[in-house]
Amino acid sequence: MRLSDLEALVAAVREGSVTAAGRGLFLTQPAVSARLRRLERDAGEPLLWRTARGVRPTPAGERLAE
Repeated sequence: MRLSDLEALVAAVREGSVTAAGRGLFLTQPAVSARLRRLERDAGEPLLWRTARGVRPTPAGERLAE
């Protein structure tokens, strides 16, 4: 688990959007998505629910983001 991956999760949860998280971290949306996928792979479960309107944390995502 990398600190940069956790930062991406916290930013996505805070902003409610992977694109907005990328803007705040000065990264592209694909770069943030890659970090989130790697973090979910390491955690062994989904951390975000993705919808057309943005993202919301799963219960595991909430615990990890805290």
